Amino acid sequence: MRAAVIGATGILGGHLIPRLIERGHRVSAVARTAAKRAALERLGVVVFEGDILDRASLAPALTGADVAFHVATVIPRAGPSPDRSPNDRVRREGTETLIAACRDAGVRRYVQQSIAHLLAAGDDRLVDEDAPLHPTPVAQSAVDMEVSVRRSGLDWIIVRGGMFYGPGTGRERQWREAARHGSLPLPGVGSAYISLIRVADMASACVLAAERAAPGSVLAAVDDAPIAFRELLGHIAALENAPPPSPGGPAIRSCRVSNARIKAALSWTPFYRTYRSGLA
Repeated sequence: MRAAVIGATGILGGHLIPRLIERGHRVSAVARTAAKRAALERLGVVVFEGDILDRASLAPALTGADVAFHVATVIPRAGPSPDRSPNDRVRREGTETLIAACRDAGVRRYVQQSIAHLLAAGDDRLVDEDAPLHPTPVAQSAVDMEVSVRRSGLDWIIVRGGMFYGPGTGRERQWREAARHGSLPLPGVGSAYISLIRVADMASACVLAAERAAPGSVLAAVDDAPIAFRELLGHIAALENAPPPSPGGPAIRSCRVSNARIKAALSWTPFYRTYRSGLA
């Protein structure tokens, strides 16, 4: 299979590409800078100068491809008021641009990265992909992105990932450093659940989705054990021999999502089945 990866230099793209190559797929990609293109070329990727917001620049990477992956994101810089508009633009305008470029190039199969937190309803029920969406204002652009994909006319698959952690995400480093400094707060009282996925497992789910998923599938790539924040962050504090985290951080909606559908559809199982092995 020839796979075109848009977002190849991002966190997920960095885990996706070696797994595609490992399974014998040929990979093409776009990157904006010469340094990033050179890094991808060293991995065996055919790389072109391009940007998800520039339709014409996507054409060389998509020509002859069997599947396109949209795994592009722009992670907002940390701070009191992070600027999320570039990521919103990638989700909205970038998705429409890539869909149009896929039609131009005759690429039918399309895999879209999305987020499981769209299902965060604020209670402890275990939900699946058919549950109503409850986007926060920050996540509304992900809903708009999914709407564009559903209306695209392509043979699309949407993979909603849990909260990423693992190499390249920086999340465990932040948690562990905060625990060591005694500044790891619980969101609210810590009773809200979070559905996690180690980024390597998200990458493997996306590869299998491209290979096996039925068109029109929406799949939640989350681990086997959605976990309450007080247990997750308490475990991190214990790993660092630090005091338990204290309530007081901003409350977060509970997000407890099942992975039964993706397991059945793709014969996929996360290598890191829970936070315990993922944080070891």
